Amino acid sequence: MGRLHLHLHGRIKDSDLKSLAATYQSRLQSTGLTVHVHKDELTKYLSKLEDLNGRLLLLDERGSTYTSVDFAAKIQTWTLDSTDTHFAIGPAEGWQNLGQHIPRISLSEMTFPHEFAAVLFLEQLYRANQINKGTSYHKA
Repeated sequence: MGRLHLHLHGRIKDSDLKSLAATYQSRLQSTGLTVHVHKDELTKYLSKLEDLNGRLLLLDERGSTYTSVDFAAKIQTWTLDSTDTHFAIGPAEGWQNLGQHIPRISLSEMTFPHEFAAVLFLEQLYRANQINKGTSYHKA
């Protein structure tokens, strides 16, 4: 079974966002999601990501968008696969046109601060998990 990994460029500093992120991480604990915090400068961070085994997807507003239900289906496929899936959120300045060959997914066409994007993405991972379990969390 493929595991999911979320890579963040730097720790979440805002205390309210940090608390929300911790809430969703706690809710996702049973799924085996691992959150990795990187402090390297951008090119070294991206190099480390590219060296990982498995599927790598960068979060970027220019990436592919999914409905929550479609994203849940992707998550289900990826977790049933034998390959790990790595999602990476860049620094506050974004990916600065680096890693153009790496597939990208987007939370929205809008731009979010990277710390807020981390919380939004954790919530979407939780939502996808709940959709796949068939709970009433997602009311669409």
